[in-house]
Amino acid sequence: MTYHRLCHLEFEVTDMDRARHFYQGLFGWNFRAFTDSMVVFGIGDEHLGGLQKVDHVKPGSSPSVWFNVESLEASVARVVELGGSTPHEKHPVPGVGWSVAVLDPDGNPVGLVEFAS
Repeated sequence: MTYHRLCHLEFEVTDMDRARHFYQGLFGWNFRAFTDSMVVFGIGDEHLGGLQKVDHVKPGSSPSVWFNVESLEASVARVVELGGSTPHEKHPVPGVGWSVAVLDPDGNPVGLVEFAS
């Protein structure tokens, strides 16, 4: 597996049907359910990202980008070494592995994903 590539793009949306209609019409993406509040999208079998249902979209918080890494622990340690921060604990992603959102030195969120073996 090649690491440090964008593996998931996530949009917060307040109306799932409206968002699905918009992105399907614009890009031809297909959708499938992932959790009660998320659908994932892609082209054919290629995963691109997800739509996350929220009550309110906070300007600047969406979309979020997620990169695959070999080891969350090693990557989080490197974030701190390089002046970033880790305000959140890692959490499981069903059927995928683990993820954590970290912050770069300017406070920009960067998502990290460690896929299950």
